[in-house]
Amino acid sequence: MRPLNRAELARLNRKIRIQDNQCWEWLGNQTTNGYGKHQIGPGHKERVVHRIAYEHYVGEIPPGMQLDHLCRNRICCNPQHMEVVSPSENTKRQDHKERRKTHCPKGHEYNEKNTRVTKAGKRQCRACDNARKKK
Repeated sequence: MRPLNRAELARLNRKIRIQDNQCWEWLGNQTTNGYGKHQIGPGHKERVVHRIAYEHYVGEIPPGMQLDHLCRNRICCNPQHMEVVSPSENTKRQDHKERRKTHCPKGHEYNEKNTRVTKAGKRQCRACDNARKKK
């Protein structure tokens, strides 16, 4: 993607508020999962704001790669709060209720010996896998 021209950048910046923690919080529309979205460029294509800002200030994001919000604030579009990572690494870094669980649904503990992590970053219980294979 090309850098934004002055008019596009001004239009984008009108919807950003800089917080004390240096997050650039997006005040405009959001996607259904909470990321800022904005129409930009020829044909006014809608894109997520953090990618627009990153590409403008830092450069191209390699194909197949994603941006991880290091600040964990989905509406932040400060490029200094972003890191280019693989989709599986981005998933592994997510903090959600499934990651906080200490045991599988059958009651087996998630520990180093009993847990394997899929390429997508999902935990699977080895004891449950073994029981399924025996059946």
